[in-house]
Amino acid sequence: MFLSKRSNGIYYLWFTDELGRRQKVSARCMRKSQALRFLQDFRKGEQERRVRLQRTLLSQFSEDFLAYSKSVHTPKTQLAFRTAFREFLRLMGDVPLHKIGIREIERFLSVKKAEASEWTAKKYYLTLASAFETAKRWGHIGENPFRSVEKPKVPEAQPAHFTRSEFQVLLGSVDDSDFRELCICAVSTGLRLGELLALRWDDVDFVRKVILAKNSEYHITKNKRNRIVPMNEQLWRMLALRKESTTSELVYERNGRQLREDYVSKRFKKCVRLAGLNDKLHFHSLRHTFATWLVQEGVSIYEVQKLLGHSSISVTQIYSHLAASELHGAVNKIQVVLN
Repeated sequence: MFLSKRSNGIYYLWFTDELGRRQKVSARCMRKSQALRFLQDFRKGEQERRVRLQRTLLSQFSEDFLAYSKSVHTPKTQLAFRTAFREFLRLMGDVPLHKIGIREIERFLSVKKAEASEWTAKKYYLTLASAFETAKRWGHIGENPFRSVEKPKVPEAQPAHFTRSEFQVLLGSVDDSDFRELCICAVSTGLRLGELLALRWDDVDFVRKVILAKNSEYHITKNKRNRIVPMNEQLWRMLALRKESTTSELVYERNGRQLREDYVSKRFKKCVRLAGLNDKLHFHSLRHTFATWLVQEGVSIYEVQKLLGHSSISVTQIYSHLAASELHGAVNKIQVVLN
């Protein structure tokens, strides 16, 4: 830590932060005596700050963050944070937050790649980087060390989806009409499972033929935004008949109570296996199927983005894959006149 005087006569204080990077801050003065007082005050404040940072252990921050997460995140996101912190603590030990740097994070990611996969390492990176932004906001650390670590790169993969014939085979393996309608609604709207299970009849507008996926006391949407999803004629008729035969406020329920996501997911997987279909298909694959079928029918990727409720078009791009045979119609529109 030292002072230097710039050509403009202003003194600057140079110091090294907790990540080992050289930083500077203006003393906002031109007299050496004032600059020395600034250095003394800064050094005292820096010592107090570092003492405060050293008191925050990873386990304590994990506990505080997970308690906070319960009030702002969905149960699925909360689980992701719990899992990530558990693994981070297992491999890092209960160290002070300020001692977690680039080398430690890269070692953690390397171990997760070896133990699991690149996908797992990337998932933990994104989850923990988000949590450490909160640690920075709370004043536990000066900088988020994850932002200085390169995000694990994974090969592009196409999401599993049903072909039309496979979906018909799946429906044939479902002997419960309510569960069958839930699957049809999912593939017809692209709604997430949590959105479907929280759906109330008040969210279904039969006049405008739309469904409102909204934040409520029963469910928080993934990006915390409301969106309107149109119903096709088949779904509109199916839901109209369903409404006539129920007194529940829930569109899909069991004995008057909201269905649990894990129950639906496990039951769906049993149906997939009973139908002899790809074991990688799960309930969320119906959302992938909705998007894929639309793109295959020529719907623009921007329209698909709006229907899915993605905040960024880059997320929707994974659905832009089309079979080569389906692209022939597009490239055949380009014809060169030969002499």
